[in-house]
Amino acid sequence: MNQRRIRVTGRPVYGRPQQFNRPSRSRGVKRPAMSMMQKRLMVIAVLVLVAGWGIWQLFAVRKVVVNANGRQAEIESEARKIIDGNLWWGSLLTFDDGSFVAKLGAQDPLLRDVSVRRRWFHTVVVSATLKAPSLGWDTGNQGYVLDRDGTVIGPLTNQTGMPVVFDGSNLPVQVGQHAASQHFVEFTSQMVPALAGMGITVTRLDIKETTLDLTAQTNKGYRLLFDTSRTVGEELSDLRSVLALLASQKRAPAEYIDLRIAG
Repeated sequence: MNQRRIRVTGRPVYGRPQQFNRPSRSRGVKRPAMSMMQKRLMVIAVLVLVAGWGIWQLFAVRKVVVNANGRQAEIESEARKIIDGNLWWGSLLTFDDGSFVAKLGAQDPLLRDVSVRRRWFHTVVVSATLKAPSLGWDTGNQGYVLDRDGTVIGPLTNQTGMPVVFDGSNLPVQVGQHAASQHFVEFTSQMVPALAGMGITVTRLDIKETTLDLTAQTNKGYRLLFDTSRTVGEELSDLRSVLALLASQKRAPAEYIDLRIAG
């Protein structure tokens, strides 16, 4: 009996044949649906935001009213810029009165006093008092006007009709800066008319290195030297005594009378 021999060709395979698995198409991950509680919380959050926005708009600042003795338009514009620049101040509910007054006063050196109040539902009312010209100040060939507190509030014009002090130190000043003390301004403003009441006209006022020493040139041909740390009344009382003594001696001051030493 003949047996057929089978010749195996090719590489033998050991073990079980391995099947090739084709990659399956990726399927999207299905997210779980929102629960009823989550939906309710989202609805509540949206309602709160809408209600908050509605209340904010109900009390939104839409108008600024300025009560002042001048410069209303400029003050209103400055106030509007300050409010628009701060999100929280855009509503009367969160408007900060104190901080607003401080910022407006810092930005406008011509304001002496500022107050603010709210007028429901959309208005901020600003009441302001402007600084008033009280004394002229000349330094470095530039003329300025000082408020009664010594603050520079603007340029000096020929129509001011107020005393002008010439600063021999020529120190530069600018608007909003303190050029002299309030006491010095008050002293000078009181001294000039008081001398006029005595028949003495001041033609020029000068200081050198300090405002403590003030020199007044008069129409009598002599100068008066004042110590501004003293009161006007004290020094004019001394001046009357000196003038009375000189009159009794039939003499007149030659160059100056020094009133800086009491008595």
